[in-house]
Amino acid sequence: MIQEPEPLAHDQDVAALLPVLAQLDQSATELETGQHISAAQITAYETQAAHARHLLDAAGASATEVAQAEKAHRGDGARGFAIRGLDHATHTRQFGSTEPVNSQPGKYRDRDDDRDIDL
Repeated sequence: MIQEPEPLAHDQDVAALLPVLAQLDQSATELETGQHISAAQITAYETQAAHARHLLDAAGASATEVAQAEKAHRGDGARGFAIRGLDHATHTRQFGSTEPVNSQPGKYRDRDDDRDIDL
């Protein structure tokens, strides 16, 4: 027989998601409104979205429970942050970097060296 989690413990698990969703909402807003988007910002957003999805799945939280938790704990972000964060967790957006390719660390840079190498 499967036991349901204690209602209070479940509510606490859902409330613990709020800071993660607030950060994800903030990162998404920065990407959506930013003129300069770095590869690091995109990676951070995607990592936060995956982390939020994992926590949501582990808590078994519904959108309704997340919205109710936001109403009860108003101090974590701008109104509606939890549902916006939840939307980004479940429907992660694709962003493109505005950095030149050569300035992105780890990317292959095609160099045209003028040096002749004698073999």
